[in-house]
Amino acid sequence: MIALVYLAGVSAGVALGRFVPLEAGIRGAFGLSLAAYGWLVSGVTVVAACLALPTGLWIVGRDLGRVLCAGLGVMLLGGVLEVAAPSGWLWLLYGARALEGVGYLAVVVTGPMLLAARCRPAVERRALALWSTFVPVGMAVASALGTLSGTVGWRAAGALTLVPGAVGLGGALRWLTGIRGRPEERYVPHRRGLGPVLQLSLAFSLVALLGVTAVALLPKLAADREVRSAVGGATAAVVSLASVPGGLLAGGLLGRGAGPRALTATAVLGMPCAAAVTYQVNAWAAVSAGAAVLQFAGGFVLGALYASVPSVARSPYELGRGYGLLNQAGSVGTLLGPPVFGFAVTRAGWASATVLATVVTLGGLVLFLAATRRPGPSGP
Repeated sequence: MIALVYLAGVSAGVALGRFVPLEAGIRGAFGLSLAAYGWLVSGVTVVAACLALPTGLWIVGRDLGRVLCAGLGVMLLGGVLEVAAPSGWLWLLYGARALEGVGYLAVVVTGPMLLAARCRPAVERRALALWSTFVPVGMAVASALGTLSGTVGWRAAGALTLVPGAVGLGGALRWLTGIRGRPEERYVPHRRGLGPVLQLSLAFSLVALLGVTAVALLPKLAADREVRSAVGGATAAVVSLASVPGGLLAGGLLGRGAGPRALTATAVLGMPCAAAVTYQVNAWAAVSAGAAVLQFAGGFVLGALYASVPSVARSPYELGRGYGLLNQAGSVGTLLGPPVFGFAVTRAGWASATVLATVVTLGGLVLFLAATRRPGPSGP
């Protein structure tokens, strides 16, 4: 069951990263600027950025397996329309991307709820830690398949990225339908504000922004460094995976009782240095290493943030609402990152990417420390 749910998540990650290695073909066929291309890359998260929180609350108590299947089906339909859109039909391309976003939302919100409903407590933490890696793994698969675009064309390479979703849909229809959330997921809201949960979600949004953006800009960076597009695509695939061991390491250390504040602060402070190497050095080997370190540290931080939600939630209802808000905030970061960085690079060069990465990481660190600080002792 865990494998099927994770495959659904990876399919969502593939959808998110489908156009990253296809930049040259997509921009040539539709006449997209770098900023417009960035909106296309992150456009799948538009719906999630707006509706993840209410969707998470609506799904509670429903047939989670059927919701997941519906999400996979809608996501597949959107993907088919994207790769079949005639050149120049921007309305169809962006409309299909938004439709795919509806399916993406259903998958990413329902996945962890399915794991929580069926996993034993001893397995649940590890399963959720694994789930937190679905975006980089999916983007790596998309980047690897995208390297075939030079041989078979961008449309055929894009069509290959639909295969994981089709396989996941078949398995979900067979084995996951009929699963509902636990009775205790019918939370009763309380009157206290979001507080630390909101701060943690905003921190998650800022760090998630950097991970997707770093991978999305690698093909452009490769072109500017006069590196072959196939090498740039392969680098993006490998770099995407660097965040996976980071997330799993965070889960392992936190599961053994390590303090999240010191670990997260150390990882966050290393991210601006890695960004400087990635965006300012000319040697492609150094660029690749810097991007990999940036992704590893980002994966570690995201894993720690995801695992910290129970420690800052003040009621069962806030826990459920917190994970919904975390998904929504992460989607906002994923949505805004590529176009904002793309616009800055177009106007001010790659140095602007380093400055933005530094500001974003430090902002995320401040929010995380504020969310997880212990309240002082009460006065007499």
